[in-house]
Amino acid sequence: MIVFWVGGYMAGKIPVGETIARAYGFAFGNILTNIVLIWVPVAILWAITYFFYIPYVMANLPTANPEPMMMFSAMRFFFLYGIVMMVLLTAQIAVLTQEALGLREGAIFLQFPFGAATWRLLGSFFLFFLVIIVLYIGFFIAGLVGGGILGVIASQTGAQSKLVVGLLVFTLVLSILCAFFYVIVRMSFLLAPVAVAEKRVSLIRAWQLGQGNFWRMFAIGLSIWIPLIVLEVGFIFWFLGNSFLPPLHGTPDQIQAFAQHQQEVSRQMMLQMQSHWYIAYPLSLVVGVILYGLISGASAFAYRALVPPDHPVPDAP
Repeated sequence: MIVFWVGGYMAGKIPVGETIARAYGFAFGNILTNIVLIWVPVAILWAITYFFYIPYVMANLPTANPEPMMMFSAMRFFFLYGIVMMVLLTAQIAVLTQEALGLREGAIFLQFPFGAATWRLLGSFFLFFLVIIVLYIGFFIAGLVGGGILGVIASQTGAQSKLVVGLLVFTLVLSILCAFFYVIVRMSFLLAPVAVAEKRVSLIRAWQLGQGNFWRMFAIGLSIWIPLIVLEVGFIFWFLGNSFLPPLHGTPDQIQAFAQHQQEVSRQMMLQMQSHWYIAYPLSLVVGVILYGLISGASAFAYRALVPPDHPVPDAP
């Protein structure tokens, strides 16, 4: 492996093919062990969804245009549900990352998924989302100011110059989007193994480890998300047909009718999940353990390529 030093940290190249192969091997070859590891947070999530979330949605959002007070009450419930779901999903990723890194201790059936690793990872996610919000606001303001300046320039020029300014605006927007996506990938890809293996909450460490590996991390991410997205779109199309596509040139009435139709479809899907829970929930467990196994495995094996188990970890900055 080719390595070099960046700011006191050893940086290297993530092997793309090997990391993808090991991630898929971990997600599918280790699936039974992974299910046992995550069953506690999954069972809690199932119980909350079955007894609280779906009944609440069905009872309180019956129309396409609910009352404002109803919406406010629903938003509070959804916010609380989102926090609980985030904790439960973080617990799954944390324990799967420990397994992929080879850091699990004790019997497989005696694992506690809400230990320190989960809370460190949750803190890392919270810090990551906070930074992303700040950056989003910054990028938005920069785009607004830059677009405004270019717009003023365009208003004072001829048609040919306006075309040039339009291209500049497009380039500016595209550059901002690319920069935003670049930051997201660099900060998030190695966040879980840093929190789990190094027992720290550090976006800086995750960023420094990924130095020179953006396109490699991007390729690994594509290998995970593209097949899953294709399968999901295929399932939705099989279940709904063309009815899940909004009208491209519809009238306001048609768009409202489509929104009402989509809400009714969502209600029917929830009813099906509620009545056929013995099929829907085990299926969601299999899909979830594969998805989180791929994500955790990819980041863990990429981390191990950069920081082998016997390599000393530098102190937190």
